[in-house]
Amino acid sequence: MRSCFAICALVCAAVLMTQSTDARAEESPAGATAPMSADEQAIRAAGEAYRAAFAKGDVEAVAAFWTKNADLVDQSGHAYKVQAVLERARQTLSDGGNIPQPQRKSETLSIRFITPDVALEDGAFERSGAGPDESHEGRYTAVWVKRDGKWLLDGERESPVRAEVVDDPLPQLAWMVGEWIATGAEESADISCTWGPNKTYLLRQITLKPKSGTPISATQWIGWDPVQEKVRSFLFDSRGGFNEGKWTNEEDAWVVHTKGIMRDGHRSEATMLYSRIDENNWTIESLEDDIDGQPAPEINLRVTRKQLSR
Repeated sequence: MRSCFAICALVCAAVLMTQSTDARAEESPAGATAPMSADEQAIRAAGEAYRAAFAKGDVEAVAAFWTKNADLVDQSGHAYKVQAVLERARQTLSDGGNIPQPQRKSETLSIRFITPDVALEDGAFERSGAGPDESHEGRYTAVWVKRDGKWLLDGERESPVRAEVVDDPLPQLAWMVGEWIATGAEESADISCTWGPNKTYLLRQITLKPKSGTPISATQWIGWDPVQEKVRSFLFDSRGGFNEGKWTNEEDAWVVHTKGIMRDGHRSEATMLYSRIDENNWTIESLEDDIDGQPAPEINLRVTRKQLSR
């Protein structure tokens, strides 16, 4: 059986239809506010009463505002019979006889009449999700019907707000593509960087060669995360360690913050700086590098395209 919060989340969209207390009637072409009809006033008054009942978590009062066969389709496309959902909510009432509800807010954008007894309300909403920092935004259309002189909710359809598309900055890393050799005071490295299919990610093969010790090879995938709106990377090395990086572009340089776990369980953290000099040269520097909070040896490499290094 669903929890009180989950049951309430299914019906919370209903209150969003009438959440705005300062929605205004459309203005006439001359700029004067058009008078609100008696039926529109009645719908708004019903919405105010509905909102008050919902704020209390009063299932019986909330149910009275919906028709017997009313349905709701949320922004994920899931369809519910409202009265059936409310019946399940009755079975999970808290000791106070009410159910909790997530925080929410919305704005009524317009109300228009299809027939004298049917009206559509369009609006925008935002409500809290399961996590403390999670919220959902979208648009809705609510159907109001007049039954025996009383306006009731007969249905609602939600749609998600499409996030603004952020340009993928991955092409700005195209200068890394190629075969490279890196040299430093304590180590050298061979680096190969290629595009993945459709240029949706970069694939780097790295072989680090310490002056003393066993070479270490690693494979790294670099791609664009549209949710976090960041370039991210995942690296796995031949010793069994791995790390995750977040990349930030600063003109011709990229700052990469990585966190990882070594084969023996030690935790590593580093800030790397990749600075482009020209199309054939760049540098790698470790600004901060530690293992379990203790400083690790610094890395400072000069990287040159292989065909120019011969």
